[in-house]
Amino acid sequence: MSSLILRNFTTRDLIIIAGLAGIGIAIKPLVSPLSKMISTPLMVPGGSFTGGLYMLWLVLAVLIVSKPGTGTLYGILQALVVMVIGLRGNQGLLTLVSYTLPGILVDVIYYLLRRPGWIVTHLILCSLANIAGALVVAVFLFHHPLPYITIIMGMSLVSGCLGGAVSWGIYKSLTKYGLVT
Repeated sequence: MSSLILRNFTTRDLIIIAGLAGIGIAIKPLVSPLSKMISTPLMVPGGSFTGGLYMLWLVLAVLIVSKPGTGTLYGILQALVVMVIGLRGNQGLLTLVSYTLPGILVDVIYYLLRRPGWIVTHLILCSLANIAGALVVAVFLFHHPLPYITIIMGMSLVSGCLGGAVSWGIYKSLTKYGLVT
């Protein structure tokens, strides 16, 4: 069954997905200390504060590859790498949900929007991905009450918009130089 799913992707597609998933994982240790300085005293998940900077790579993968299941594959790949290598942010099996759910959501919403060069697409996709990931962690890992979850979702929205703006800038540059068709 997995070969049926992967058959839709070219080698180029898989390299793009893996490369962007790797970048998304690699920047976490760089951004995490700043995030923890601010989020830990507030007792909120660090991803809600800086998650937009992680999710922008997911959005870019989905928009560049532009095939059904790209976000889902990206999320599964990141989750498995984090779980197997034991990187920071590994929440056991919850990692599979918190990394894959944003990918599924981005896949679904992108196919409703279908406008990769539109900044609003980047803002919406990155924000929703960040909110989904932060919500899973806030509810199932931290068991935060609803008022706190509302604050976390607000932080996730702002961070997602920042990541979406960066994603759009990168996408525009890639398009300008003919690297994305």
